Amino acid sequence: MEFPRNSVWELKGSDLAEDGLYRVLDIMHDVASVVLFPLNTESSTSRPLVFSMEAFIEHIKSKKAKKSEFTLPSFLLVAEENIPEEHIARRDKNYGLIENIVSDRAFVFDYATKKRVPHLAEYAKKVDIDRKALSRLLSQYWRYGQEKMALLPAFSKSGGSGKDRIPTDKPLGAPKQPRTVAVERAVKYIITDIDKSKFKKALKKYYLKQTRLTLSKTYNYMLIDSYADEVRIANACGKPPAVPTLKQFSYWSKKIFSQDEFIKGRTTENDQLRNKRGLLGSVIQDSYLPGAHFEIDATVADVHIVSEFGAQHILGRPTIYIVIDRASRMIVGIHVSLFHASWRAARQALSNSFLPKSRYCKEFGVDIDDSEWPCSHIPKELVCDNGEMIGLQPKTALNPMTKLSFTPPYRPDRKGVVEKRFDILNKEVIHEFLGTTRGGDIVRGSRDPRKDAIYTLKEVTTEIIKTILEHNRSIFNDLAFSSPLLVENDLSPTPINYWKIHLAKHKHELQAALPDEVIARLLPPAEVSMTRSGIYFNGLYYSCLEVEERNLASVARSSGQWRLEARIDENTTNHIYVRLDKNHGFTVCHLLPRSRMFKDKSMYESDFMQDWLDSKKELAPISVASIDDHQSRQQMSKHAKERSKNSENISFAEKTKNVRQHRKDELKATTNVLEAETKRQNVIDSTSLNEIVGNVVSLPVGRKRKTKGNPS
Repeated sequence: MEFPRNSVWELKGSDLAEDGLYRVLDIMHDVASVVLFPLNTESSTSRPLVFSMEAFIEHIKSKKAKKSEFTLPSFLLVAEENIPEEHIARRDKNYGLIENIVSDRAFVFDYATKKRVPHLAEYAKKVDIDRKALSRLLSQYWRYGQEKMALLPAFSKSGGSGKDRIPTDKPLGAPKQPRTVAVERAVKYIITDIDKSKFKKALKKYYLKQTRLTLSKTYNYMLIDSYADEVRIANACGKPPAVPTLKQFSYWSKKIFSQDEFIKGRTTENDQLRNKRGLLGSVIQDSYLPGAHFEIDATVADVHIVSEFGAQHILGRPTIYIVIDRASRMIVGIHVSLFHASWRAARQALSNSFLPKSRYCKEFGVDIDDSEWPCSHIPKELVCDNGEMIGLQPKTALNPMTKLSFTPPYRPDRKGVVEKRFDILNKEVIHEFLGTTRGGDIVRGSRDPRKDAIYTLKEVTTEIIKTILEHNRSIFNDLAFSSPLLVENDLSPTPINYWKIHLAKHKHELQAALPDEVIARLLPPAEVSMTRSGIYFNGLYYSCLEVEERNLASVARSSGQWRLEARIDENTTNHIYVRLDKNHGFTVCHLLPRSRMFKDKSMYESDFMQDWLDSKKELAPISVASIDDHQSRQQMSKHAKERSKNSENISFAEKTKNVRQHRKDELKATTNVLEAETKRQNVIDSTSLNEIVGNVVSLPVGRKRKTKGNPS
């Protein structure tokens, strides 16, 4: 049985010593004994005890002695370089006084077994120290581990730190000192237990509330509630009232309540959990594998944008959706739109995270390979808040593919990784744009950021994509401590390296995404029309190879248009997904040249154009001139009807008789054409009649009319 020197044992139920902790000072094999020193006693001059080795072993076997631990006081747990020189000098001096006697095993045995030990007094006289002082040094040495550090002076306990002093008729603490002799200060107030109870009552009533009153205001209310009579009497007598001071109230408030109680009492539970609780956990404590948890959230971008069709049209601030892998910090999906946080916008961000990124980036002028943003997978679990994702539509669309996990209300800290990405995007790119709101940090009277807005939605999205690509290549120190694969393969701790190495080693929770399923489930549904000019949607026309091969536009022209099911990618107008046959999947249809004005723009610009067109129609549903023309036409019709009443008795045959002559008469009466022609003819006859004679002039001939009986 092992019981090494300096080990600590707990005796319980022993008939040889009192219950408590004991330190093994020495094992004396020549007398088969064990020397123990009691650790629980508060006496500063305790003596060791001697057990026979056989009895001590029997105690261990019978469970009356169990191995235990003794916690050293904090003033001994200090590094050598942090100990003041005067403390080291005192320690070394004390150790020099007992160094020779503690190494004398015969003395230790006699000191433990004999009531009188003359050798102790002789040694004390020899080193010129009091015998009791020597006994205290020996007890301190044995109690704290039989080493030189055990003799450090316990000055950290000087002054009774942490202990309440019993008040007497003399005030505690430093007295009040006037700055000049011309003013006499009031007598210092002595705090009693009754005052402490009043302090506690006032603190609970006023200070430990969510109203967050200041301590000085709480002190004033306490005087009103508990010391009003004393203040009135003192005021009538013209002397200072005998009441606690603010400094005393502040001191005892910290003694009555802990700092943790102050924090919890002066804030809501939600705020305490969000902003004031300890952060002992980690985002990867559940799983460090990519794909275990994707987090999705939205925020309003801190920048105002304008329309691509005119910088004079300010569109407000777009909404940014981000999907991020919790383990690798990889941003796996994004969507920037003019829609507010909603399922319509969230489904676009999710479809972006589940599909390859090269086509998406190309729509915004960023050419990349899929390996530069290799995220086109479905996670094991999608973490979202109690907002747009809690409805029936998201569950219907996503539950077949992944598991939805919802955070508690008003707890953004439960998905802190994606929340931090918004802060990174703001600092890296968004707050550098003209027209930025800088997160609401606007000085009163400063320029309205909407006046400086110059960037379009596409330009903002392009810069955000570039920032995300740079983020995925950036070094994050936390990733180096998340998985050993980065160190084993000598890779920088970047999100993209973390993602790729775990996929290469088959250590992930990702599943492959089927593009047709993602398009059908997540992209916003719409109805389009097959017309003679192509597939029509929202003022735009599309077509594809299958439409041309099947000549569907010609069919629509002859037989009439029909409706088709479609899915819309609101990031671009360049293509839509149309189901040409209900038994087949979706086909990519591209924008036709007739709608080229919207090429490389987002669907929001098409919506803006429709809104602009509607606003123009609403501005002038009819023109003022058309109103005047209509009224004039009505008046003319009225005059014509009145004029026709005079010819009601004339038959139709008479009305249509001699139409040619009537036309000539009308021309002669209303114009001067015939008269001018006659004069011109007379001139020609009189001057050049001889020249004209003999010349044949061919007159224009009209085309021959075809008859039913004569095909020629």
